[in-house]
Amino acid sequence: MAEIKQYVDILLESLEKKKRILQQILKENAEQEKAVKVNGSIEEFDRIVEEKSRLIFEMENLDSGFDKVYDRIRKELPDARDSYKEEIARMQRLISEITDLSVSIQTSEQRNKQFVESYFSYARGQIRQSKKSVRAANDYYKNMRQINYIDPQMMDSKK
Repeated sequence: MAEIKQYVDILLESLEKKKRILQQILKENAEQEKAVKVNGSIEEFDRIVEEKSRLIFEMENLDSGFDKVYDRIRKELPDARDSYKEEIARMQRLISEITDLSVSIQTSEQRNKQFVESYFSYARGQIRQSKKSVRAANDYYKNMRQINYIDPQMMDSKK
């Protein structure tokens, strides 16, 4: 029974860590949106992507550990359900909060994707416009050089 208590505590701790990580990812998503939308900083955006990757890796490790611990007590837990009623209720609340955070993250990721796509579309348009401007300036200078150019002419000096 004491062993089950330790495993239940580990499961609770794992869920709380996962919740904190998801909250951090949601915060990073807001920073990512700001980096693209307000600052136009791709370097900052990339830094945040790397941080989110680290957080996701950490969360995957937590999920793996959670599954292993839960597998150990899966069979004994229904028999001890009454003894751990509060802990189980707390786990259910945490799982619900984690699910809500996951949905919020998916929504903000989708919004960030749209911001990034529009940013790159705008940047491509600016590059295209710059190329047109450079081409027009080169054509202008080429034409201006030809205006002052007089073809060689032959003069007949025999007369």
